[in-house]
Amino acid sequence: MNDAPDGATTSITRSVAGMGAAAAVSRAFGGLRMVVIAGVLGTTFLGNTFQASNSFSNVLFELLAAGALSAVLVPTFVDLLRRGQDRRVEEVAGGLLSIALVALGVVSLVGIVLAPQVARFLTAGVADPAVAAEQRELATCLLRFFIPQVLLYAVGAVATALLHARGSFALTAMAPIGNTVVLVAAMIAFRAMAGDDPGLTLTDGERLCLALGGTLGVAAFLGIPAVGLHLTGFRWRLGARRAVRDDDIRRLLRLSGWAALQHSGTGILLVAAVVVSGGVAGGVVAYQLATVVFLAPYGILAQPIHTAVLPRLSADHAAGDTEGMHRALRWAVDALVVATVPVAAALVALSLPVMQVLAFGQAGRGDGPELLGAALAGLAVGIPVYGGFLLMTRAAYAIGDSRTPALASLSSAVVGAVGMIVVGAVVDGPGRLAAIGGAHSAAYLLGLVWLAVRLRPHVGTVFGIGQLRPVALAAGAGGVMWVALRAWSPDGRVVTLAAITAVTLVGGAAYVLGLRSLGALPGRAPAGYRPVGGVA
Repeated sequence: MNDAPDGATTSITRSVAGMGAAAAVSRAFGGLRMVVIAGVLGTTFLGNTFQASNSFSNVLFELLAAGALSAVLVPTFVDLLRRGQDRRVEEVAGGLLSIALVALGVVSLVGIVLAPQVARFLTAGVADPAVAAEQRELATCLLRFFIPQVLLYAVGAVATALLHARGSFALTAMAPIGNTVVLVAAMIAFRAMAGDDPGLTLTDGERLCLALGGTLGVAAFLGIPAVGLHLTGFRWRLGARRAVRDDDIRRLLRLSGWAALQHSGTGILLVAAVVVSGGVAGGVVAYQLATVVFLAPYGILAQPIHTAVLPRLSADHAAGDTEGMHRALRWAVDALVVATVPVAAALVALSLPVMQVLAFGQAGRGDGPELLGAALAGLAVGIPVYGGFLLMTRAAYAIGDSRTPALASLSSAVVGAVGMIVVGAVVDGPGRLAAIGGAHSAAYLLGLVWLAVRLRPHVGTVFGIGQLRPVALAAGAGGVMWVALRAWSPDGRVVTLAAITAVTLVGGAAYVLGLRSLGALPGRAPAGYRPVGGVA
């Protein structure tokens, strides 16, 4: 594997490790949140309705503004902070947020008015007209609470970009815990009000409990980075009228326009998945719980790598150090492959027993673990390519190119969404969930290949034959784990958990020993970008 340059420091390594540890705790809480939702609402049409409605504001933000208020801002903030222009950072960030709040405020009002039409779209895949009508009525009520969440997402996105530019990563990784605490409390209250088998017909109090739980959870999640940023001494200098005349903000908005299109690809895939999986009872709940499990290793292992390396890539590009950029990016790719490929192989091999352990409260409520396991298997195979796509996107941002990731994301998302729709028309039940996840993985693989080819003249070749060694080792270990667990055939949640733990430990140990024997471990992290203040 690639060696880091001489004199390397451990700053990036510390950032990756710190963010990874924080993300591990946060993702564990996120898994708990989804398990509780699945246990209280079930893999049922009620669960579908709540999850689809609560996800809509996130999808809306991804489609309209996430790109403009995302990692694409980090290089600009890094440059201003390194030049000591703290007040200018406050002006630029405040101006961008002001424009976003005005635009998204209008979108929220329109969305509230059109909530019945949105609800009809979200339930388009439901075949039973009576069930669809009940879902639409409940979803319309929930959407009018959930759609204004886009304003909260805007504040959280800008605050997160500022904290990352300051070299502060752990706090933003921990932020989703706030959502979990609030939403789990709401689910407990809902269970006490509605009983253990609620249907789609709810009282006003039960609806309000779900609506406030979802909205206050998002407020807690996104309020954490905003408060953390405030503690650094940062002050928002808001003013939309001034911002539209600011040359730096106008330049950033032009750059961010392409990034917004790149994030639209994420929204397209999520909308397609929600609609197509909504045709299966509990399909949306199953897909989203599988997504939480899928995102856990990404958030713990891959996201810290590309988040921590972005300021370094930006600083090297600003200094004209092309070789430094190449070394940092190659190290990140090597580390990502070694870390994520075995987890992907293990989750594919163990998807059904993993979900049998997590599927609390699913006895007699839909296909339960089978739906969950199928969705996880399809998604899990794409963990390395999803992380790789976002890493290469950050590399493009570092050189001031947001157009290439946008085109790659949109093109691959359209292909993936079409694949989901086609499969949804011919496959039902767990097979549909597996195919949706597989289409998601295939879309990001297509995008990753596109980015790697288009960025090669700028950052060099960062993918090589040597990276196939950990892939081969991981595939072998995953196959052995699958065979071992089938031969074991554990029965019961506790025994199944023990069996998963045992085969994972053995398979993981074999993988690490194989890496050491082949010399396939990544080298030291390159000298890192020095953070500019902030909170840890």
